[in-house]
This record gives sequence, structure tokens and C-alpha cells, in this order.
Amino acid sequence: MPNILLIVKVDILKYSILYLVTMKDMMLKLKRRFYFTYKRVEIEIRSINAQINTSPIFILGNQKSGTSAIAALLGAATGISVSIDLTKEWIYRKKGYLLAKEKQLSFSQFVHRNKFDFSRDIIKEANLTIFYNDLVRFFPNSRFVFVVRDPRSNIRSILNRVKVPGDLDSLDSWDNKPHIPLGWEKVIYNSWLGLNGDNYISSLAQRWNLMTDIYLRNNSNMILARYEDFLHNKVGHISNIAYKLDLNPRHDISEKIDLQYQPKGNNEQSFLSFYGSNNLQRVESICAKNMHFFDYKL
Repeated sequence: MPNILLIVKVDILKYSILYLVTMKDMMLKLKRRFYFTYKRVEIEIRSINAQINTSPIFILGNQKSGTSAIAALLGAATGISVSIDLTKEWIYRKKGYLLAKEKQLSFSQFVHRNKFDFSRDIIKEANLTIFYNDLVRFFPNSRFVFVVRDPRSNIRSILNRVKVPGDLDSLDSWDNKPHIPLGWEKVIYNSWLGLNGDNYISSLAQRWNLMTDIYLRNNSNMILARYEDFLHNKVGHISNIAYKLDLNPRHDISEKIDLQYQPKGNNEQSFLSFYGSNNLQRVESICAKNMHFFDYKL
């Protein structure tokens, strides 16, 4: 009889825990759904009277290269408005970029779809880098800052962000494949950009090349900001960018320079430890030419 009571108690405890876990999961999903519904309503309301800025400053570069921090600090230093990413696009899983890339949506329609964020003085959005020529045509009076980061650090930071290790042969054969956070699918999977490496690391290395090639073809019209130089002297680097843009960095940003504008990656792990020899070789061989231009040593 005591054994039966013990079994009953264990079962009650087990199902109570299962119930609590299920309820917690349901509450998180409801909270998430409510948040995105609220953000959709908010951006639609804020877009009603928004006027597209005809001469904004665009902060371009690959994802996780420091674009958010540089854009935010540049806005804080100069006192002008900033958009960090296009709100509608991450709310709607960045479908607009794909539609615009495939010409199912004209670039003008894409801009008007996101007119609130395009109303700001500084617009930071890494995905806009591939639309550089469209930006120049639509915003002939705009100015550009291109942020670059060593591809080995850059790709490691991207993979840290989505909790994916760097030493796998393939994501398809990974048993612990995680849920890729909202909007990051189009960064990890790059077939929509016409990139098809032999694995996910090759694809991300090709993506870095694609972004930096855009700068190299148009560097006379872009201000270069190396992330490593920014880390060495954040206040001075932001001031230097501001002066090149004919802006006045009149506000003290010394208390803001260490704020995290994006989740921080693990910079302590060595490249070899993170990637393994095969994937590290992939990054360095694919990116070697452009790395040399930006003075990143192999």
C-alpha cells in the first residue's frame, strides 16, 4: 500500500510539473503574440503622418559588424533621429526584402511600406546594403557609412546570436538544430541572395564578401568605419565619422559607449576553437582577397 501511495504522489508531482511547464510555455507564446500585435498596431499608427526623409544617412554593412552601436552613438552624439532596423520588416519576418529582391515589390513601394523608419535622419539596416544602387537612385542626396568587421569575428558573432556552433559540417545533420530567431533565417540561409556555399560557413563567408564587394565598388561614395578601430577609441571614432558627415558631435556620449545595442557574442573563444580547422580555412580562403584590402591578417 505505501508503494502505491508513493507512485500516486510521484505521478501527481510529475503531472503538476508538466502542467506548469506547459502553462509557462503557453504564457510565453501569448506574451510574444501580444507583443508583436502591439508593435504592428504601433508602427501603423506612427506611420500615418510620417514623411520620408529625402536625404538620410545610411549605416550599412553585414549583420553583427557593429552597425547598431555606431548608428545609435552617432545619433546620440549629434542629436539627430535614428532608425535601428526597419520595424515592419522584422515584425513581418523581413519578407519585404525578399519581395523587393525578386522585384515582386518595387523599391519605391518597399520604402513607402517602411516610411516611418525612412523618415529618420540616420537609417541603420544591414539588409539595405544589397539595395545600395536602389538607395542611391531613390535618395540621390543621401550619404553612406559602411561598417566592416573581420569576417572571422563577424561570422562567429552571427552564429553566437542564433546559438549555432561554428564547427559543424552541415546544419542539416545537426540533431540539436535550434529555432532561428525572427528575421535571422535570411542571414543564416543565403540562397535568396544567390549564395550557395558547400556548407553554412561557406555561405556566411560568401555573404561577407558580397557586402564588402558593394563597398569596394562604391568606396568613393562611402565613409568606411572599421569595427576594430571603433573598439579602440569609441568616442573619437564616432566624432571622426560625424565630422566626415558634416555633423556636429556636440553631445557627450562617454556614458553610452559600453551599452549593448545587440546581444553580445563570445569574443573570448579563439577562431580555431570556434570553427575547427576546416571551417576556419573556409572563411579565410573565401574572404582572403577582401580581408587583405581591409588589413585583416590571415
